[in-house]
Amino acid sequence: MIAVRSWAAYRPAYRAEEMGIIAAWILSGESGSIVGLPGCGRANLLGFLCHRPEALQSYFPFKAKPIALIPVDLNNLPSNDLSTLYRIFLRSFYGVCEHFDQTLQETIITFFQENQGEQDPFVSQSALLELLLAFQAQQVQVVLVLNRFDRFCQMSTPEMVNTLRGLRDSFKGHLTYIVGMRQEAAYLPDPATLGDMYELVDSNVCWVGAMNEDDANNLIARATHTASAYPNDVEVTTMLALSGSFPSLLRTICNWWLITEDRPAESEWEITLLAERSIQHRLAKIWISLTQEEQFILSELQRLQTRAKRERAGNRKATNSSSKDFDKVFQDFTRLNEHTLARLAAKGVCDQIGTGWRVAGELLAAYIATAEGRGRGKIWLDEETEEVYQGPTPLKDLTSLERSILGFLIRHPRIRHTKTDLIISTWPDELRRKGVSDSSLYQVILTLRRKIEPNPGEPHYLTTWRGKPEGGYQFFPEGRPG
Repeated sequence: MIAVRSWAAYRPAYRAEEMGIIAAWILSGESGSIVGLPGCGRANLLGFLCHRPEALQSYFPFKAKPIALIPVDLNNLPSNDLSTLYRIFLRSFYGVCEHFDQTLQETIITFFQENQGEQDPFVSQSALLELLLAFQAQQVQVVLVLNRFDRFCQMSTPEMVNTLRGLRDSFKGHLTYIVGMRQEAAYLPDPATLGDMYELVDSNVCWVGAMNEDDANNLIARATHTASAYPNDVEVTTMLALSGSFPSLLRTICNWWLITEDRPAESEWEITLLAERSIQHRLAKIWISLTQEEQFILSELQRLQTRAKRERAGNRKATNSSSKDFDKVFQDFTRLNEHTLARLAAKGVCDQIGTGWRVAGELLAAYIATAEGRGRGKIWLDEETEEVYQGPTPLKDLTSLERSILGFLIRHPRIRHTKTDLIISTWPDELRRKGVSDSSLYQVILTLRRKIEPNPGEPHYLTTWRGKPEGGYQFFPEGRPG
């Protein structure tokens, strides 16, 4: 049986921090992207935003102008052309027209019905422009909410994406976009597809991660409402500790609790749940969606966390000296990786506890401890020694040509370098004068990947891009997510 979502069951203060960020964007007339790892509840947040507009109003000043939140489904476009896109927007307005006054309702219905079968993009675009002008005349700010915008960018034409920027510029201050994506714009397979939209979705980014305690308790209540009894306090505490309040993990634990009649003692839940395929699947999706740098830092944090737990449990006799040494190791780790740890916290996979940090959720920590690939860390260059490192490990076995290419890429990261540019910038003059073929460049790239990539066949650091008249390579020092 398919469950029907009841948005009324969500707390008015659901995702208060994220809703406050979105409200600030809207008030200033800015667009932004809502980004989160798989299972973070990004779609829930955007759905709540659109279906509970009164909740958003509580974040606005009393005299703020009216807001029209329009959810747009771009996942199932009948065809990839401008006319279809404009008609999808008209249909989206039509789907929520009951929220507006009589005049706007009649305008929306008229434009939608007159353009349902229109194939000429000029005609359907004109109808959309007239509709936006009608909202502007009533001083109503339109917010188009576009979830899975990254998928749309991969499937659409450049003209379809660019027209979004054109619409926004035509109605600046009256039209904004809130887009949902699984990763930031920089990690799209081809960021160039965003064109002029890149600036709009990359300037303001709100990460959706773990829930606060009230939202997590509300999720447990909603997920277990069909049970004859609510989970007791010990069970709720165990659910929160195991999941780290990450939505997909917490919901899966709740489902397991519902269907498991003979549940083991709470102390045994971790082992039992780690054997569940549904839990394994969700943990794996979270893990591969992190960069290599983030995987490495999270792995190191898990090791330190395990060591601290052992010492607290008294499994080995610790002297004051060894305790101080460990504290210094932890402090140095935190200081050196403060930015990455904060980013991981925003993604919902680690927590700051006082002056220290921990992996968020006992299930994730246990998964990391046994993960085959624990990340290789960020590739960086020591400017004083000219030594290249991957994480804390120096890359000693690089040839002079590999070192030249990698050094150039480190200094010019994330840029799409053509093959010709790479050869001109990195090959010695005497060799370049004799002529360098694409195959020669490819062989160096191949051997370089074998030394820096966890799986050379699926590169994370040094990726290939294809273009006309020629393609080339793009370097991500942090090791882009899978």
